[in-house]
Amino acid sequence: MLNINPLLSLLEFERVSGIDQKELTKRLVNEHIFEKFDTGSITPARFRSELCRIMNINVSDSEIDQAWNILIQDFPSSRVELLTQIRKNYRVFLLSNTNAIHFDHYTREFYEKYGIPMVDLFDQIFVSHEIGIHKPDAGVYTYVLQNADINASETLLIDDTLANIESAALMGIKGIHINGKDVTTYFKNGILREEY
Repeated sequence: MLNINPLLSLLEFERVSGIDQKELTKRLVNEHIFEKFDTGSITPARFRSELCRIMNINVSDSEIDQAWNILIQDFPSSRVELLTQIRKNYRVFLLSNTNAIHFDHYTREFYEKYGIPMVDLFDQIFVSHEIGIHKPDAGVYTYVLQNADINASETLLIDDTLANIESAALMGIKGIHINGKDVTTYFKNGILREEY
């Protein structure tokens, strides 16, 4: 539902650290820092300090947060309207691979723009940094199915990552891989189009 561009944060970290993008990517991947943060195994404070260590810099928390949050683009009003419409016909849940810094940032931005809490658009939200596991790990789907009290065969996952759709399918969850399309094209008047 939220537009993101991870490359923007990488470019900003490259600028701040002076480390070549390829080398920086290698360091970050080897440390698994984003996975650790997204699953809540490290705190925001630890994430910031680890980033500074990896990039061999000493900058403020606010500078790290600004560079980290730059990847977050927007939450288009057409999608807000879609969620409002489809909740009249379906139960709607949010399952997101995210972390505390990003979650705080985009929920605050959403409230400032729309005047309502983002969580009000959903029956329930599941965010990886709170539940300790993230997509495409099959355990995350088990967790959601149990805690939302829903059946896999009656559940549809809409996701922009094919690996997430494929792992959910192994659990019996139907999926739609958004690949360049806007999620709004899959619905008409708040109901999933018949072809899907």
